[in-house]
Amino acid sequence: MESGQPKVSVLEILIVVAIIGLIGVLATFAVNTARSKTRDATRISNVRQIQSALEDFFNESNTYPAGETLPLGDSATSACLGVSGFLGDCSSEKSIIIRTVPRTFEDGLNGVVTCGTPTRNAFCYTSMNGGDAYAIQFELENALPTVGLRQGVNCAMPGKMQAGNCQ
Repeated sequence: MESGQPKVSVLEILIVVAIIGLIGVLATFAVNTARSKTRDATRISNVRQIQSALEDFFNESNTYPAGETLPLGDSATSACLGVSGFLGDCSSEKSIIIRTVPRTFEDGLNGVVTCGTPTRNAFCYTSMNGGDAYAIQFELENALPTVGLRQGVNCAMPGKMQAGNCQ
């Protein structure tokens, strides 16, 4: 071996491998956290879209649609919202308020908000006070303190969202 070349020791190689491994773990954690926050942002956006459609329905009929622990976005019961209320198929509706009711993204959820048959993670809608109000119970993976929501169960009602179970 030439005397001018530096020798690489096993310890140096192990340190380099450990640093690369640590960077990989941190990058994986950062990507998973970003995905989780993106799913929650989509869930919040979907709930707001549903709230807007429910307000349009209320303006048309002076009541909110009927339903009790209805899983929103369900292809059999609540895939769309027409003037008749939530339906699995709105093809026969003369006036459609929202053609496709968004459903929750089940990835990352702990299953603390479930409804429907079979039971599954969902945005769970219930008409209240004889159609004068509604509650949509939904789950988030992360707390969103800037909008007052927490990890786990949250509730959407006419004009607002709040942390915790629907009352």
